[in-house]
Amino acid sequence: MVTPRFPFHRRRSWRAARRFLAAALCGLGLVGTAGAQDDTEPASTFTIDIEGRRPPAPSPSLLDAWLTVERETPVNWSRAFVARDDATAEDRQRHRRLDAELAGLAMQARLLDAPQVGDGLDAWREALGKLDKGRIPGRVDPTWLMAHLRQVPRLEDVDTLGWCQTPDWIEAWTPLGVARLAWEPGMTTDTLLDRLDGEAYASADTLQLVTPQGDIKSLGIAAWN
Repeated sequence: MVTPRFPFHRRRSWRAARRFLAAALCGLGLVGTAGAQDDTEPASTFTIDIEGRRPPAPSPSLLDAWLTVERETPVNWSRAFVARDDATAEDRQRHRRLDAELAGLAMQARLLDAPQVGDGLDAWREALGKLDKGRIPGRVDPTWLMAHLRQVPRLEDVDTLGWCQTPDWIEAWTPLGVARLAWEPGMTTDTLLDRLDGEAYASADTLQLVTPQGDIKSLGIAAWN
């Protein structure tokens, strides 16, 4: 806020006043003197006192951090991720809950005389137990952030950022366990099913495709579909 204080001399001309107002409206921080009206009278003076402070600089954002990183090294944007410590704690709690649910389902499968399914669900638990770190799925690359500026988090709200190498494999989680298969160009769900044990999907009507961004697509695989 600009607050002018000006002790005008009585005989100061309107021309001088207009010059002062023009300077004040332009927001110039000036300290000066108006011309003396004659040799016996003191010169009229004015000052502009700028009160208040400039707003603090905005906190750096995730977009600022990515642009800095990009200047230093190539980034695999399709596999970029961010993580927060509090989200990691939530993931651990969710992991424990999922592990308990899978253990219950494995026991139920064995009680229903389906030991293969029980063993398969135990394999799921083992695979999940090896995942000591997770990430928040979704796009966090600069292109997406610049198109969604209102959703750009502050850097202080992010604990880890980075990117993964593009894998050359896929995993099939079936009732019989977890199978890691080599990925090949042009691979389809039919290609995948041909490389699996038929018992792994014999009673399945759909296949759930999970993308690296966390999207889940349901695809029909039943014979009638």
